[in-house]
Amino acid sequence: MSDSVLLSREPGILIIELARHQKRNAITSEMIDALAAAVAAAEKEGVAVIVLRGAPGFFSAGADIAGYADARGDAASLADFTARAKALCTSLTTSPAIVIAAVDGVAMGGGFELVLSADLVLATDRSRFGLPEITLGLIPGWGGTQRLTRFLGPNRTKEAVLTATPLDAQQAREGGIVSRVVAVDELDAAALDLARSLAARAPLALAAAKAAVTAAYDPEHGADTGSGLETEHLLRLFASADGQEGVAAFVEKRPPIFTGR
Repeated sequence: MSDSVLLSREPGILIIELARHQKRNAITSEMIDALAAAVAAAEKEGVAVIVLRGAPGFFSAGADIAGYADARGDAASLADFTARAKALCTSLTTSPAIVIAAVDGVAMGGGFELVLSADLVLATDRSRFGLPEITLGLIPGWGGTQRLTRFLGPNRTKEAVLTATPLDAQQAREGGIVSRVVAVDELDAAALDLARSLAARAPLALAAAKAAVTAAYDPEHGADTGSGLETEHLLRLFASADGQEGVAAFVEKRPPIFTGR
């Protein structure tokens, strides 16, 4: 694992910290691979919740532009980096684990694209979100144009991308990107409290709910497909040990004990 990506664990929870602090968590190729490996390991381990966080004052300034400069003229290298970064964002969206992004300060470019791939986003009132690639003569390449459009619609997304104007925390909250805005000194505790609350729930139901909601806005699924998937998951959960335990616990007026089966 890269020194710029740190991992810690609690029962059912994987905490991933971007730790290239001296460079404002600018994302390198090595970090992309480390993050992808962490997400894959979480799925293999059956982790229910992933918390992705940065540092006080900055989540991530985006892709390390110095790496782009070093790769000038090497189209194959840039294409490979972009493909791996886009695959990482997709893996966050499709992971069975619920992904919580805890954001303080800037989340720009690729950093914002990671945030857009999360399921729930907690931010502080000093957080800023933007896709400034146009100022470099580039555009977002990790799925940012597509994901942001699903939140803001085409016109507001064009404004954000074409003018490189960042969103503040309240604007991101109003646009549905941020789930909750908290005080700076409450962010880590709020993210962990949320993660622990989710990890105490039935993991099969968490994953099914995420998949069903994702299908509602994923362009690869039509509305009929998403609706069918919802029913399919519900019937499977009814037959699961956790589904039977949840119903029994409700009837017997006791806390359920979920086992992930």
